[in-house]
Amino acid sequence: MKSTEEHPLEEFTRQVVTSRTPRGTLNRIYRFFKKRMPVDLLPLSIFDAQHGTLHYKAFVTDDGLVQADEKIKLSSQAREAARRYLAAKVTLIPDTSRNPLSLDVIGHMALPARASTTFTLVPLDDHRYGALGLIAWGEFSQTEAHRQMVESLYVPLSGTISQILAHLEISNQRERLALENKEIRKRLAYRIIGADSGLRDVMEQVDRIASLNIPVLLTGETGVGKEVVANAIHNRSNRADGPLVSINCGAIPESLVESELFGYEKGAFTGAHTQHRGYFEQADEGTLFMDEIGELSLGTQVKLLRFLQTLELRRIGGNRTISVDVRIVAATNRDIQALVRENRFREDLWYRLNVFPIHIPPLRERKQDIPELADYFAHRQAVEMNLPYVPSFAPEAMDQLRAYDWPGNIRELKNVIERALITCQGEPLRFPHLSPRLRNGGSPARCSCSTPEGFPTLDQMIARHIREGLRLARGRIEGRGGAAELLGIHPSTLRAKMRKLGIRIERVAR
Repeated sequence: MKSTEEHPLEEFTRQVVTSRTPRGTLNRIYRFFKKRMPVDLLPLSIFDAQHGTLHYKAFVTDDGLVQADEKIKLSSQAREAARRYLAAKVTLIPDTSRNPLSLDVIGHMALPARASTTFTLVPLDDHRYGALGLIAWGEFSQTEAHRQMVESLYVPLSGTISQILAHLEISNQRERLALENKEIRKRLAYRIIGADSGLRDVMEQVDRIASLNIPVLLTGETGVGKEVVANAIHNRSNRADGPLVSINCGAIPESLVESELFGYEKGAFTGAHTQHRGYFEQADEGTLFMDEIGELSLGTQVKLLRFLQTLELRRIGGNRTISVDVRIVAATNRDIQALVRENRFREDLWYRLNVFPIHIPPLRERKQDIPELADYFAHRQAVEMNLPYVPSFAPEAMDQLRAYDWPGNIRELKNVIERALITCQGEPLRFPHLSPRLRNGGSPARCSCSTPEGFPTLDQMIARHIREGLRLARGRIEGRGGAAELLGIHPSTLRAKMRKLGIRIERVAR
């Protein structure tokens, strides 16, 4: 009687290749091999021979599939072992406890030390290979016969691996692109105005430091353009093709800082319905701009220092160490050295970040840039507001702008221009409301605050500017025309600064 048993190749083609989704295909591959050989875990990854990394994209067990984004930096011994396997289509490692490549993976993933694995390598490009593993717990549980069976299916299996990885790469890129698109809009929206005049020294330092893979600390008052300079550092570095992720440390609630920076696993806490990659992972192979670094708590500073020393992290609720390649550009408008003396900022973290400080001068020290900045903001805001006319300036406008002291710097200038566009309604822009703040023939009036020589501190100037914003917004913080929008900062950041400076809305709005 003729056997009706289906050949493995025919069954693989019928059951696996016909699946329409990558998730379904990987689950079917796992079940297919589970019927024919010992298998407890199926990892799918990409081996980068040039950079010596193993980037895991998915894992399948009896419980189903988990999509991943885990990158391992292999040791030199593991890289050498991996390169020896590149010529083989399918490789058997009967005892992982004696193999340097397996030991790297075991240590990273916290897997049982003794196992067998049969894995398939598929060329993706000049230096990257797709790798599908079939792992069984216990040494010598897989044999040469199992390896030969997998190799007999290499043609359909390799094609399936390539298709799945291509799909997963696209899905991961969508998430990254969504983040990058926000940053791209910012990069396109801002030119480095003053690069050849008021910011010449700053841009010379940017050119000197951009290609070096070390932390950079940007200092300067609120609104001087620290994020624009951070963009310039990234765009002129060898990381320009990677992501630029920007965060405002002062705008993240203290309870969420760790999860936002380091990410979390599904089920790590109530509400963690999916896995979340933190800002460090999102900026992998690129730059992370951390604005208002001085607002971080001491506990978060400890974790940040540890990350800067190792470039490794663990998501909340996870037990795997994740290696990332990210450059930190930090920024602050505060006196970090004073915070160190007050034990509010760690001295070792200060030294780690302060490798190459760049100070950005306030607008009052580079007033030669004001005409070009004003013209740029006027035309840009006219386009964004869909105005039916091309803005122009009255003859006295530039003198009015140059005479003002600009405590809010470029951010304040942008908001002043926007308000003028709204109120002038097609007439040449004028700024008479700036004049009352000037005394003694155009020099800025001194604050009546009680300082030794009558000169206001930075916090006093910021408080005065916030109160003026609240007055203009009639005490409203959020929304169109609110104080946060006028001041060009996030509402959470404004509330934090108001708490710090003791500013009450009811007192200002009266």
